[in-house]
Amino acid sequence: MCFKKETLIKILPPIIGFGIGGALWGIILYLWRPIDYPLNFIALVMILFGGIGLGWDLKSIKKTLKATGFGIIGGIVGLIVAFFGIYHLPIIGSFIVFLYPSWLIDFSYLSGLGITEYWLNFTLAGFLIGLFFSFSYPKIWPITWRGGVGFGLAAIISPLFGNLLGNLFNSLFLSYLITFSLIGIIFSLFLVWGIEKNK
Repeated sequence: MCFKKETLIKILPPIIGFGIGGALWGIILYLWRPIDYPLNFIALVMILFGGIGLGWDLKSIKKTLKATGFGIIGGIVGLIVAFFGIYHLPIIGSFIVFLYPSWLIDFSYLSGLGITEYWLNFTLAGFLIGLFFSFSYPKIWPITWRGGVGFGLAAIISPLFGNLLGNLFNSLFLSYLITFSLIGIIFSLFLVWGIEKNK
């Protein structure tokens, strides 16, 4: 992923929006424990804040709200569709061994909350969220596929850092906070990448 210099300024609002939204998602999940499936409607908090940040570059309140609305609708559709694969997709994902070693599974749990095992669910939801966000831009495919790949990779990578730092400071709250903040940030970077490919 390569950004032009002027693009570095543009990516800050999405990173901040999705980062804050992801943090709130993690905090709510932490407070409402035990919840064993992370891709529930609490994730819409991340999409709301992230959508505002993502639409910031549109330089119009109306367009920003429109993009955010599309994102929320995509989030609802994506979360529902991904939920239908709650039992099947983890089984399929487990056969992709190079992405699913045993040590990665061990680090994917936050006190009973599985994340990495649902990476295909995240990918599917990300495709649909990216698709709906793309309705505010000329090209659909660049944002759509990057949304899916970005959300899926975020589900694999983020719990590693969240758990490592949480264990370092002996704080489950910190694990949740870092994990879901990173999910939002990584997802935002891929979406911005897709938007840049629209230009």
